[in-house]
Amino acid sequence: MPETTATTFTTSTVPATSTSAATTSSSSSSTSTGPTATPSTDPTDLFTDMTAFGFRFLGCSPEERWTSDGPFRTLPNAVHSSDTMTNQWCMAWCDGQGYKYAGTEWNRECWCGHEFAPTRAPLTTIASLERCDYRCTGDNTQFCGGDAWLSLYEKCEEDEPCENQVFT
Repeated sequence: MPETTATTFTTSTVPATSTSAATTSSSSSSTSTGPTATPSTDPTDLFTDMTAFGFRFLGCSPEERWTSDGPFRTLPNAVHSSDTMTNQWCMAWCDGQGYKYAGTEWNRECWCGHEFAPTRAPLTTIASLERCDYRCTGDNTQFCGGDAWLSLYEKCEEDEPCENQVFT
C-alpha cells in the first residue's frame, strides 16, 4: 500500500514593536499509513525566530557560488565575523547601522544590506531550509547559514505584523 502523509503547521506572531520575549507556539499533526512512514520536519526547527527582535526570517538565500546572476554577495554592504556569532547579535549590528536586511552565513559571518537582487530571493520550501544548516559559533542552538548560503532576515515595519515566511 502506498504511504500517505499529511502535515499541518501553525505559527503565531508578535508585533514588530515588541520588546519582550516572543511566545511562539507551533503545532503539527501527522497522519500516515504504511510501514515506513516518518514524520515531517517542523520548519520552525530549521531557523531562528527573530520576530521578538523585529526581524522576520525570509529563508535560505544562495550566494555567488550557487548563482550566475552577477552580484557577488546577496547582502554586500557590511560584514562582520566573530567566533561568538548569534542571530541576535547580527540583527542588532545591522539594525544599528540602519540596514533593512541582515543575514548569517558560515557559522560566524554577519552580512547587512539595504536590498538584494530578486534572483537571490529564498525559496519557500522546507527542503530549501536544509542548505542553511550550519550552527552559530556563539550559540549552537541557532542556525547561521551554510556553505555559501545565507540565513536571510528582513527588518519588520513598525506597527505591522512581524511574521516569518511560511514554508511548505
